[in-house]
Amino acid sequence: MIESFLRAGLLYEDSLHHNCVFVGRDKDGKAVFAAKRGTYDRPGEKGFKGDVAGSDKTVAFSLPCDLAADWVAVFEAPIDLMSFCTPHRGVACNAVALCGLSEGALDTYLRNHPHIRQIFLCLDADEPGQQAAEVLRQKYEKAGYQVSIRTPERGKD
Repeated sequence: MIESFLRAGLLYEDSLHHNCVFVGRDKDGKAVFAAKRGTYDRPGEKGFKGDVAGSDKTVAFSLPCDLAADWVAVFEAPIDLMSFCTPHRGVACNAVALCGLSEGALDTYLRNHPHIRQIFLCLDADEPGQQAAEVLRQKYEKAGYQVSIRTPERGKD
């Protein structure tokens, strides 16, 4: 999974701090977003997270879109998307990470891929994630999409 993200130019390691950098590309393939995530957590501290200055969060991070598929899976973070793809090897497209809980990246994805009719909200199973999932479900159902909320079988992510 990691190798496929590297080959696609969606992930690289920054040379200074060895952070993972998740790259978001616009519809023309230009890199317009980058989220850095630490690879080492110190006990008792939160891991490093930060977006590169000037990143366009309305694009955020996504996998390529398969025009034959009318669905998109939506995650909070690129690492959540990657974690889902690992056991579900058949998923290599039609997924977007919001890089938070704002719908801007999903709005952009849907605008760029008007054939999408189904949305699978795979947000975290914590209270903020599930509250956001319900708000997004209502919004996109009103817009005519078929929306379902999918939660992990165990754990938060």
